[in-house]
Order: sequence, then structure tokens, then C-alpha cells
Amino acid sequence: MHRNYCSLLALVTSLAYPAAVSAQSAVTETAPDKQDIVVIAQRQAKTARDEQRAAPNLVNIQSAETIAKYPDLNAAEAISRIPGVALSIDTSEGRFVNIRGLDGNFNGATFGGVVLLNTQPGGTYFNSAARAVEFDTVPIGAIDRIVVTKTGLPEHDAEGIGGTIELTPRTAVGIKRPFAEITVGGGLETFSNNGLYRDEVVIGAPFGHRADGGALASFVATQFLYNDRRSFDDIEAGYADNQPVTPDKAFSALELRHYDYKRQRFGYSGEFDFTPAEGQRLYARASMAGYNEHGLRNRLEIDGLDAVTIDPANPNGFIATSASTVKTLRDYDETHRNIVVQVGGEHRFDAVKFDWFGAYSRATYLKHYDYNSTFAGPSPVAIAYDNTTDPDHPRFKVLNGASIVDTGNYALDSLNNQRESDRDREWSGAANLALPLHLAGDDQLKFGVKLRFRRKSAAPLNFSSSYAGSSIGLAQFTNGTSINNFYGLYPIGQEIDPAKVRAFLAANPSLFPAYAAGNPSRDARSSFDDTENVIAGYGQYEATLGRLGVLAGIRVEATHSVLRGNANVTDATGMAGFMLTAQTRDYTNFFPTVQLKYSLTPSLVARATYSTGIARPGFFQTIQSGSIDVGAQTASTGNPNLKPIYANNFDIALEYYLPANGILSLGLFDKELKDYIATRTFRGALPGFGSLIFNQSSYQNLPGAHARGIEAAAAYKFTELPGFLSGFGVDANGSYVDSSVQLRDGEGRVALPGTFKYTANGALFYEAHRVQVRGSLQYESAVLFGIGGSRATDVFQDKRLTVDFNGSYALNRRVSFYFNAKNLTNAPLRFYEGSRNRPIQREYYDVTLEGGVKLKL
Repeated sequence: MHRNYCSLLALVTSLAYPAAVSAQSAVTETAPDKQDIVVIAQRQAKTARDEQRAAPNLVNIQSAETIAKYPDLNAAEAISRIPGVALSIDTSEGRFVNIRGLDGNFNGATFGGVVLLNTQPGGTYFNSAARAVEFDTVPIGAIDRIVVTKTGLPEHDAEGIGGTIELTPRTAVGIKRPFAEITVGGGLETFSNNGLYRDEVVIGAPFGHRADGGALASFVATQFLYNDRRSFDDIEAGYADNQPVTPDKAFSALELRHYDYKRQRFGYSGEFDFTPAEGQRLYARASMAGYNEHGLRNRLEIDGLDAVTIDPANPNGFIATSASTVKTLRDYDETHRNIVVQVGGEHRFDAVKFDWFGAYSRATYLKHYDYNSTFAGPSPVAIAYDNTTDPDHPRFKVLNGASIVDTGNYALDSLNNQRESDRDREWSGAANLALPLHLAGDDQLKFGVKLRFRRKSAAPLNFSSSYAGSSIGLAQFTNGTSINNFYGLYPIGQEIDPAKVRAFLAANPSLFPAYAAGNPSRDARSSFDDTENVIAGYGQYEATLGRLGVLAGIRVEATHSVLRGNANVTDATGMAGFMLTAQTRDYTNFFPTVQLKYSLTPSLVARATYSTGIARPGFFQTIQSGSIDVGAQTASTGNPNLKPIYANNFDIALEYYLPANGILSLGLFDKELKDYIATRTFRGALPGFGSLIFNQSSYQNLPGAHARGIEAAAAYKFTELPGFLSGFGVDANGSYVDSSVQLRDGEGRVALPGTFKYTANGALFYEAHRVQVRGSLQYESAVLFGIGGSRATDVFQDKRLTVDFNGSYALNRRVSFYFNAKNLTNAPLRFYEGSRNRPIQREYYDVTLEGGVKLKL
């Protein structure tokens, strides 16, 4: 996929070098106190701050110039530096983001105004909504700026109760000369001392001349590649007794997992602009980005740890007398990919402005294979363990029975393979017309329409076989490498070689009939094929009355959904089969807004807004698929009758704009949520099953949820200080969110699932004399991640504090060197059940180091 990047780099250099000049950045065409800024220098921090001040609504804007000052790899990590945004990580890298604490499925996301989609519905952060965008698929080199909108306008899609994120693509508008930007770097992931590699190439140029001297056309193209091989250890555990305090902490199982990843991130994008006359523009752009990941998970699993007695030698410990063990290997390869193709135009006829676009957006997840091999080990064995003295480092030892790390004590038990093909695609088009009314100053009426036609499907397939033949020992499948220092504490035996497992399967197909027959089973609970079409229209009026800016309007969105799936049904006689289901949903929502902005001084701006938003039900939440047992009268299904979550949002804010792109800001917000969606257990009828009443595990709309909070930000460079000190500065922000919902009958209210209470970013920096140095930190508080049967079994993601470093030195205006150090605190990804002393997962990644060179030609 990436074999041609070296030739592309050489070509770019040969094309760009004769220019021997750096690209010149244009400036904005209107004063910063006007809302209609034509941003042709949107990569600059000053332009971003000016646009934020001029906006009629609450926004935060991060320019590419600012993004480059952090050691961030992808768009998720860059977005998380913005006030009120928290980061959700996966295997040490940022993936999803939460705005104002709220679950990432409540965000809207666009790339150049085109909706970004979810690649893997089964991997979505929290609550089975399958809507959160994996921002780790978007490289930062492909974007000119990030706009986080806190209070939406009628011209925006209504999705985004937390907020919306616009990633503005690299653009060539305003370029005066050909240019090239090249970054080449490498580094080390210190946990396993594996290397990493990065390269980025951006080229652009204008060509042709108009009569007024402007460029007739221009283009920009980007390429991004990042390869790494991350390894880490992970201890996962299940608790047997559902009690949150000692001595009731017996494990049901303990898993010691060693991961090895090979990940290749890629990104390609381009834009072509044709500007035949001033005020007339036609453009075409395309982007493809994502990653391929090959993962290996060697695991030692100890089961049967719940039948225990107190260890007489250790009052904090247990003895399980009938434990059993298995060793497993998971060997998988998958690709996540986002594609956006867009054509559009912007046209000005005197004071009348018209713009339009048509686009295709597609997100795909392909699991090429996912082999899972299981080898049964010693059973029974007596094991003593202590998970109380140090919950993060539980200790155990075998008291009697065969060795649980000896390869000779394990034999093949089963093999299975999974494949999956998920697609999320959307055709869209929009048109907007802005007319001056001359009723009050520079007022205007703007209205438009947007059409979105979306189809999302998931199709996981499973090929599974148990092995019942003569004993086939684990020894013939290992690679000879022993893991003797897992987590710094334990030996877990030899690694299983994935190539040997695959070769054995290919050579012995008759031993595994399901593979040989090619008849997979379909996981009905994860299969669906849904249509979601939205037709929207809006009108908004904007005016400036002296120091007061007013924007008011309404948006209407009509949604048509068709929900299709398969249910696993077991009838009263015990016979199992599939039931195809489909249901249509239609609903219309109105989204009014009033946004006020008052300039107390040219630098001091006060805002007060009322806005509205929506979060449509998740695809797994409405899924018709599931499991239904007629005889037992139990069902685990989605709920196709769910209503969307509707939010009434109230905001007030005060912003003080400082020299050198600085700012002090303080804001209060209140989000009142109607029909919040959560998992529930209840009794009720099911469509198609007459008057039978089932005990159901599903989703329901809940009343009376809210999220209220405060945001603060401060950014300032101390340019007034003398000499060397004038290069120092600070950039910090934080938020507090008080959220509430009643998840279970008979219990009090709790924080909204997936909603962070505290988030904070801070950076101290020095920028002067060709040197840029920045130390930054991020903090997220603990958050409810999974809803259990009671508070004692709810799952929480633990608090996390990370510290990063970025430094660079400009040798001259063409060449600079950079160095990054990420996760200096070795912050873990940690989950616990009920209380912090009951961890169920913890992964430590250690520090990632990277350095390289950046060229501007």
C-alpha cells in the first residue's frame, strides 16, 4: 500500500526545489470584528484567534501552526488540546474525543463540511451507539485547522449535543508560489524498544493568471505515513461476588495478556481550486486515510478462581483448589479507512453569496482474518492468590498440580476464525444563499437545504471448530521465545507462533469441518443493515446593532430510517433459527437558536446563547438483531422504537483577547437532555410474539438528564518581559461537568455514562531565537464506562494524567529539527469495577520518543 512513498518524496523534492522559496501566506480580507472572514491564512494562530472572536457563536479554533507545537500523531490527540475536550485512548494512542465531558457518540464531525462516519460499529466508545468517529484515522498533516463548535447555528447539522468538530482540509487558496513541506522522523517505543517511522509530504502550487493578477487555479496534495510496532502487557480480571469491598474480592478468572502490534497509518489528500474571477470559486477535494493493524495476543488464562477459602498464611489472600488453565493466541489483521470526495463552489454576486457542494463519504472496517487458537492446560490445580494487598499487581502461585507455564502440559482444544466487513457510506449535498436585507447595518438573511442519504451495515462471520481428535501438543506451535517477565512479575510461558497455527490449519482442513465446509455462523447480535436519510432546511437572520451582534433562526430535520437485522430465536421446543426483521421509523425535529454577542470593548466579548441539538439512537441500540428464547421468555435485543435524544442548551461566556494571540475566557453551560438512552432490564411484549411477556435486556429512553458545567482557558506569551524572558508563555484550560441521570429504578441519580467530570490541559512553553520548547499535560477524571446490574458492578475508566514534551530548533527558514517525548508519566489505561481497588484491566505503555527533520521549500 505504501511502497511508492519514497518515489513520491523524490518527485516532490524535484518539483518543489527549483522554486527555492517558501510559500507566502496571505492575510484575511476583512477586519477581525466582522463575521464574514475569508480565511486564506487559516494555518496561522492569529487568523484562528481572529475568527474565534468574530464568530456569532461559541467556537474554539486550533490552527495548524498551533497543532504542530504538540507531539500529537492524529486528529484525536490534536482536538483534545482544545478547551472542554477530553481524549479516549486505545493502545496508547488517542482515538475518540468527548466535548464538555459528554460521550463521544454525542459529537458531530465533518471534514470540509462533509460528515465523517464511523468505521467500526463494534469498536465505538461506550453505549453501543456506533456513531463516534475514530479521529485516529485522520492524520494532522491533512488539516489546516480544527474548529470545535460549542453552540451550533441553523446552518450546521443538528447532530452534536456535546459539540461539533470541523476538520478543515489543506487548501491551496491564497498560495502565491509553489511550495513543499516534508517531514521525516523516527523514534523508539521504550516498553519493548521497538522503532517507529514517520514521513509527511505536502506540495502545492498556483498556476495560470487572471486579468486582475490572481491565480487562475491552484492545488495542494498531502501524503502521510506512520509505522510503529507497539508492545505492552495487560492484566484483566473478572470478579465473582459482585461486592466492592474485601474480603469479597474473589476472582472468577485472571487473564495475563501480552500484546504485539504492527500498525501502519496512512493518509492521502488533495484539493484543486479553480477561481476564474474574484468572488467565483470551484473546487474538488478528496481524502483517504486510516490504518492497517496486525495484532498478536498471547494469553495465559486461569479460570475457576471463585471457589475459594481464605489463605491461612495470608488474610488478604485466597486459595482456589480447582482452578484450570488455558493458553491462547489471537492473530488478527484489520483495516480502518475513511474516504471523503467533494465538489463544490462559492459564488458572490455583488452582496449576494451562494455556495453549494455534493459529496460522498465512506468509512469501512475490514477484518481480513482473526484466528483464535486455544490450548487446554493443567486442571485442576490449586492456586493461592492475593489481589488485595496490591490490586494492580495481583500475586499468585501454584500450590500443587502440573506447571501452568510448561508448554508440554497444553494440548490443542479449538480453533476459530472471524471475518467482518462493515461499511458506512453517505451521499450528501447542500446549498446556501445569503442575502443582505439592509434593515439594520450589515444584516443578512441566510437559508439553505441539505440532503443526506446514509446506509450503514455490519456483517461479522465466525468459522469455529472444536478439536476432538488425539492429543496435539502446544510444543509444535511455539516459537521458542519465553515470556518470563510479564508485567515485570510473572512468567507466562512460550509465545505461540501465528505462522505455525495457520500452516497447521491449512494442512489439516479435515480436522476442522467448519473451515473445510466454509459455512460460517453469523453473529445476529452484531449484524445489521440500516438506512438513515435526513432532509434538512434552515433559515437564520444575523445583524450587528452597534456593539450587539444577534443571530436567530431555526433548522428542521426530517429523518427516515429503515432498521434491518437478524434475531437468533429459540422456540418453546428448544429449536433455534433466524428471524429476519425490518422496521421503518420517521420523525421530524425543530432546532431553534438565539445567539447574542456583545463587544464591551474591542478586546472584551460577552456571549449568551440558546441552542438545540440531537443525538439519534445508536445503530446497535436500535438493532433488530439479538437473542430471543421463547421458552424461557428472555430476550436481549435492541429497541427500534427509541426516540432521539434532544438537548436544550444554554450558554454564557466572557472572552478577553490579549496580544500575541492570547486569551482569557470563562463560560457556563447547561444542557437539558430529553429522552436520554441507556441500557435497561425490564419486562414487556415483543413485536411478533403476541401477548407473551419477556424479561428483556435492551435500551430505553430515560427522562430528566442534564449536563451542567464551567469552562475556563488562559493563553498568553509574556512578550513584554525583557530579553530572554519574552519567549515564555502559558496555555491552559479546564472544565468541570456536573451530569445526572437515573439509570436504574430504585436507585439515586448518577453521572451520565461516558461523561468526564473534570478535564484539563496545560502547557508551559518557550518560543524565541529559533527555539520552541513546550511541556504539556492532560488530565481526565474517572468516568462511568459500562452499566452493570448495580453500582457495585458498574465499570469505570480510571483517571489519567499524561505529560508530553515537544521541542524544535530552526536551523534556518527552510530546515528545522524536532524532538517529541510522549507519556512521560507512563500513565496507564485502567478500568475498574465499582471501586478503584477492583481493577479489571490495566495497560502500561511507557514513553514514546521521536525525532526528525522538517523541510520547507
